[in-house]
Amino acid sequence: MITVLLIGLNFSLLACIRNRSMVSKITIRDLESDKFRKQQCCETFLNQLWQCKETDIARILTVSMLLQDYEPQQTLSDDHLLILYKNREYKQMLDAYEAVWADVTYFPVVSETVFWEDTWMSARDYGGHRQHEGCDIFGQENISGYYPVCSMTKGTVEKIGWLPLGGYRIGIRAPQGGYYYYAHLNSYEKEFQVGDFVSAGEILGYMGNSGYGREGTTGKFPVHLHLGIYIQTTTNRELSVNPYGILRYIYKKNVKYSY
Repeated sequence: MITVLLIGLNFSLLACIRNRSMVSKITIRDLESDKFRKQQCCETFLNQLWQCKETDIARILTVSMLLQDYEPQQTLSDDHLLILYKNREYKQMLDAYEAVWADVTYFPVVSETVFWEDTWMSARDYGGHRQHEGCDIFGQENISGYYPVCSMTKGTVEKIGWLPLGGYRIGIRAPQGGYYYYAHLNSYEKEFQVGDFVSAGEILGYMGNSGYGREGTTGKFPVHLHLGIYIQTTTNRELSVNPYGILRYIYKKNVKYSY
């Protein structure tokens, strides 16, 4: 009995040391790595995450990602890293996951008949060779101005107006620091101003196909919403992360709307 207990304690100690070693090696490069930015989440993991308390999601994500090499197969509680709460690098990683996930409340398109694919970092050529740093959401109806777009989070309007790439867009800064970018809109719900507060679920505008030219350019691609999510790190003011997993997670939480 004593031998078994000692073996168990040794395994626990080794696991603790391994976890401490892993987290102590987190650097700013981890926050800006492809693995972190991809936000990889399998269906099993997302289903388990759905059962967690909303206040625990960022902590569970952080631990699960770190201990499963950023491709978690199951949710892990933060008990695995209790001894490391005061680790500065771990706290930075937790802050980053909170910025991406903690404020998300609603799916951004007010419809259940939508589809999207993981096109993260796929090639784009308008304006020169570049990579797709977001996720495109399409509706069954290819009609500009038909599908309402709502704010996934509460927050403050930080950017609004025309961009050659994004067309009519609006950017919302959420409380935990994440920046949510909604592009290619047909129109805005109202005359938003920089600094305006918006509620989670508030209608921002309507899905369109604006962009890829001078202001007012439309019709160069099918109607869709381009969603981008960005966070700040100590070395990067606008670090993009893949919205695909977040969209899969939040898909069931839709604002009710009568067409």
